[in-house]
Amino acid sequence: MMLACSSADPGVDAGSQASSTGDIAGGMTTFQETTGNPTTGPSTSPTTTFESTTSDPATPDPSSATGGDDGTTAETTGVASTGSSSSTTDTATTDGETGNPGTTTTGDDTTTSESSSSTGAPDVCQDGLQNGDETAVDCGGAVCTACDLDQACLADTDCLSGSCEANVCIAGTCDDTKKNGDETDVDCGGAECQGCFEGEMCALGTDCESLVCDANLCLAAECNDGVQNGIETDVDCGGGLCLPCDNSLDCKISDDCASGVCTDNSCTPPTCSDLVQNGMETGVDCGGNNCAPCMLASLILNEVDYDNIGEDIAEFVEIYNNTGGPVDLANIRLVLVNGGTNTTYLNLSLAAGGTLMQGQYLVVGPAALMAPPEAVKVNFVAVKDSVQNGSPDGIALVDLTSMTVLDALSYEGPMTATTVTGVPGMTNLVEGMALNANVQDSNDQVRSLIRFPNGNDKNNAATDWIVSKTPTPGLPNKP
Repeated sequence: MMLACSSADPGVDAGSQASSTGDIAGGMTTFQETTGNPTTGPSTSPTTTFESTTSDPATPDPSSATGGDDGTTAETTGVASTGSSSSTTDTATTDGETGNPGTTTTGDDTTTSESSSSTGAPDVCQDGLQNGDETAVDCGGAVCTACDLDQACLADTDCLSGSCEANVCIAGTCDDTKKNGDETDVDCGGAECQGCFEGEMCALGTDCESLVCDANLCLAAECNDGVQNGIETDVDCGGGLCLPCDNSLDCKISDDCASGVCTDNSCTPPTCSDLVQNGMETGVDCGGNNCAPCMLASLILNEVDYDNIGEDIAEFVEIYNNTGGPVDLANIRLVLVNGGTNTTYLNLSLAAGGTLMQGQYLVVGPAALMAPPEAVKVNFVAVKDSVQNGSPDGIALVDLTSMTVLDALSYEGPMTATTVTGVPGMTNLVEGMALNANVQDSNDQVRSLIRFPNGNDKNNAATDWIVSKTPTPGLPNKP
């Protein structure tokens, strides 16, 4: 190859040009350089255009270059024709030190390349092919996203589930010894698995067995963490390790409750009939301000039903022994007093009852009235109307040996000066303050008068006695 080069002579005006021609392999190659220097405007680097044209020697093509003296770049165009195809190649424009590729055309195809934009290879994770280190189409491996269930895999990391078995992605389970699915630690936490133990990872309290998650770690259950956890039966109480629960909180056994009473899995307030020493009681269901005394000095009248619906055929008087020992009934009398005359209208010996044991009840009533087998029963002589209906009337329990009134009750009005058989002088049948006016029996409703709590005798009728809607002859009293 022969090259000819011509540059503008310093003495030649801008726009002049030089050319050189040589034969190469039977063809003609022409290199033409044109340099134009602007004559006006700001100083810029000269612009040079190179063009090479190869043409078949059988068909020479003219080439031309036109340059101006206004400082613009001269343009040179060459055309080569071979058959039906045309080619324009190796055209470059250099502005200063930077070259920008132009357009190359071969045959009927044209490829354009510009320095201001570039395109890379297609995204292998979205090309619809299994390639690279993918374990299935467009998933798995180190680059692409993990694969769905039932797709191929080589390792757990290839699977969204985090579990690869026999080269297939399978659903994670709570016993696969892997941290997968929504588990927060191995086989625990999340919506499906059991809570994590102390020291294991968590995102929420519900991820932990203790329900306490702090700084993404499960903490141990404590009795002051504000959460029902561990063996607690309610928040921070019950279960044996924490303090007993207050009333209305949940429980499993009585020891879970401060009251010592768990009813239907709820702690209930102390009562004087719950068979537990609680509240202010000094003994089981006794003592303190609210319950009956734990022990009494004598027998007491405990329940009276003097008026029935229809005929009075189920009247009764109940006597209770809470003296701490057996009481011989041989010299004990039940005396009924008429409020109209303040005199005795019935004086009944209880000797037929034999001995009344501690905690035992004696029921005095008509023969037809049934009493529980554990109670003692003494019958009235009459089958009905044995106890007058008041307004007022009274009852006294008399010890003939000491000629004293052991207990008394005035109902439907106070009776303070009465004659009681077996007791000298006048007897006041009102203990403390008289019964409230609304504490009375009825002939159109089932009622009785009871000491409440059961056996409560603090020598004040106004507070010792209430109305019961559930008569219980021979059994503990109920409101």
